[in-house]
Amino acid sequence: MSNASLVSLLILGLAYAIYAIPTMLQFYSYCEQVAEATGKINENNKLWGTDDGGNNGFQREVLRKLSAGEFTHYEDHALVDQGRVLAHKLQLLRWSAIGLVLSVVVIELWSR
Repeated sequence: MSNASLVSLLILGLAYAIYAIPTMLQFYSYCEQVAEATGKINENNKLWGTDDGGNNGFQREVLRKLSAGEFTHYEDHALVDQGRVLAHKLQLLRWSAIGLVLSVVVIELWSR
């Protein structure tokens, strides 16, 4: 890998992490709020059934619902609004990860 690729990867990776870490912390906070609103606090706190990303079954279900836009049925309008913002952030995070990988590939191919 060339120096340009490494520097680009470092800068883009750092920018991604600066955006991703607060977004994921916001996601875990949202999961806690959804668990309280739905009475599924025990499911949110379960440690078994955790995937490679560190999410348990309840968190995976919340993530799936956010990705599919199925978060508008809650009675708490603040929770719905927060879900809408978080769904947008997670979609942007997904596209940013794809862009990060593609940009490194392009830089690597261009530097040859």
